[in-house]
Amino acid sequence: MIDPVSLRVLLAVHDTGSVTRAARLLGYSAPNLTQHLRKLERALKAPMVVRAGRGVVLTPEALAVLEPARAIVEGLEALPLLARQEAEPSGTFRIAAFPTSLRGIVLPAMAVARERYPRLEIVPTEIEPGPGLDLLRNGRLDVVLSKALGPIDHTGRDPDHLRIRIGLDPLDAVVPAQHLLARRDTISLPELARERLALTPNEDLYGPWIASHSPDLLGAVERAYEAVELASLVRFVELGLAVTVLPRMGRPHLSESVVAVPLADDDAFRTIEVLVRPIAARARTVTAVVELLRDALTGG
Repeated sequence: MIDPVSLRVLLAVHDTGSVTRAARLLGYSAPNLTQHLRKLERALKAPMVVRAGRGVVLTPEALAVLEPARAIVEGLEALPLLARQEAEPSGTFRIAAFPTSLRGIVLPAMAVARERYPRLEIVPTEIEPGPGLDLLRNGRLDVVLSKALGPIDHTGRDPDHLRIRIGLDPLDAVVPAQHLLARRDTISLPELARERLALTPNEDLYGPWIASHSPDLLGAVERAYEAVELASLVRFVELGLAVTVLPRMGRPHLSESVVAVPLADDDAFRTIEVLVRPIAARARTVTAVVELLRDALTGG
């Protein structure tokens, strides 16, 4: 008989590209993971992996069973959710949340869920969407919260998960209270071209996104101060050293020494989505949690 755990191991090796990373993802030791691969090879009477340099690659036989294996594993993992889809939401529900969504959406949703659904336990993991998707594919999470600056282009979307939009998170310019721009009702990004900026590092995409709005902004982005924590960006502004651009959701408290002014640009928002495996998307617990997250974002 084929062991579903061995199928999950095969999927993890494929998705991570490494026995070591797959073992870390699933919480197994490398020898234990290898034992599961050997068990699957005996059940299927075919080799599953071969060595390639310092790592391994899947054999043609393994690639041939990969998608059916994924369907089997996802189907088994979805059974508890499907069995409860008409019942009151209950059990443990695991959410991957990037930092501002943890503060601004998930924690408020958990507080409401405690009163509304006492049998439901939401367990958050603070992690960026990319690594979260690996955990979602391997059954370690139930949903992943994702973000994108501006509208999302779903061309070539991943068939392994369904996207459910829960709302938009507007972006503001944050400037010193004595700054001339603090008196404005709105600010457009090109108006910041002569300002000293403080931004998150480029891998967070704020810098390239800002620069895309005007050639004059490229120099401002290149010489911007960088900080990972939003509170540090606000501190730059409080001390009159820079201005910054921040999402409203999950940002730190703003003191009286700074002012947040809405950005007027058409794409000055983050699109927030929930990513879920298609087979579980209609389960009652999933729909209830999505509703909680949407209400937390929109203030409903």
